[in-house]
Amino acid sequence: MPKPQGLIIFFDESQRRDLLSEKSEGIFKNFSDTLSVPDWNLKKLGLALLSFSNSTIDFLALVSKGRHVATAKYRVEFSNILDLQSINIEHVSQKIDANLKQYFIKSSQGIGGKIPNKTWTQTLNILKEIRPNLAYDIDRLNTLLEMSNYRIKGSTSEILLQEREALGISLDIFSGSNKLRNDVIGSWAPQKEQLTEIDEKLLEAKLKTSEAGYSNFLSGIESRHIQEESALQHDLFSWEGQTPFHEAGISSFTQGQRKLEVIYANRNALEKTLGVDLIYYNKQYNAFILVQYKLMKKESNEFVYRPDKQLKDELKRMETFCSTFIPTDEMQKHKDFRLNSDGFMLKLVPNYGIKPASGDLIRGMYVTREYMNFLIGKNGPKGERKGSIITFENSPRYLTNTEFSHSTNRGWIGTRGVTSQTLKELIKQFYETGKAILVAYEA
Repeated sequence: MPKPQGLIIFFDESQRRDLLSEKSEGIFKNFSDTLSVPDWNLKKLGLALLSFSNSTIDFLALVSKGRHVATAKYRVEFSNILDLQSINIEHVSQKIDANLKQYFIKSSQGIGGKIPNKTWTQTLNILKEIRPNLAYDIDRLNTLLEMSNYRIKGSTSEILLQEREALGISLDIFSGSNKLRNDVIGSWAPQKEQLTEIDEKLLEAKLKTSEAGYSNFLSGIESRHIQEESALQHDLFSWEGQTPFHEAGISSFTQGQRKLEVIYANRNALEKTLGVDLIYYNKQYNAFILVQYKLMKKESNEFVYRPDKQLKDELKRMETFCSTFIPTDEMQKHKDFRLNSDGFMLKLVPNYGIKPASGDLIRGMYVTREYMNFLIGKNGPKGERKGSIITFENSPRYLTNTEFSHSTNRGWIGTRGVTSQTLKELIKQFYETGKAILVAYEA
């Protein structure tokens, strides 16, 4: 891996006011600025300390040099902004071998340069010593930077990849756009000790499970999204004779006055988990939707999915649930109307591996339960050996990420009239299959 280096950027008072005005519910939003930085050699991402006075280091952020906008000036993007709570620069300088002020980059002049790797490493360690409560987030940003060009692959990452897609699409459905998703899953990074078989030539690494054998994607996002276990979690997972395993309580996200709570449950160690299900509740339309994730594998020059017995068993379980719980009564109001009302979907996901520092969802295929039954049936697409095979080309009637999230957000697809007790039974039924479950519930 490249040796770590960083920047320290000084902003004037007017820029400080602009940034502070972007603070919402205690969170600093991503921002951009036009800076004079002719000698910066930032290819994709860097780390920068931000100072809004002559005496303090105020924030740590990921920084990327964008397009050229004027003579010697560039658009610079700042993201994953961590509030360091105004650490005194002299306090830091006294503990290291160099005077940090000589590396100051004045935003209006472009004066200064990169902090050398040895000094930068010392600086981060001192910041963690001064702010031990922020040590995890400082390490996370550092790992995020180091791994931003890598893809995390291997059997362990396959489940996390599905969890990442489930969380990402939930945030899109909830917010109605991709901004919240970009901020949240774009901040994910594994812990360094979880990485193995790092290949600097191929820019790949593998992920190993924790010593306890458990892990989940939510544990790698910013700690500010995690809250204590709530009554909702107790209500949904309180089953006589069973104690479901779920990590890190509930992840909570807000959009104005609205709130989304995301609960993760998994009864198995990660390497024994059969896959991931997403159960999403759209409060505005009183609609539930369940998505099962399946990984597509690359064969020759395309990604394919080959249906197996597990898929057929899952489809049978869906059909049993639909025949038992889906209401057949007349619609009572406009919001009851659905284009598809059984609530069951499958997403086929090309297995590219996980890319840290990326908020993008993987281009995949959302298909309804009915369409999947057609695809694997006698009239569906077949491979050279006459077995069922699904590709982007031979299965064109799928929804994209955007089409699916918008349709769910607006209540065009999903169940109607299903009660919370039914949701609880549904969660229990799928939990008992050995799959991980992500429950996203609009509170």
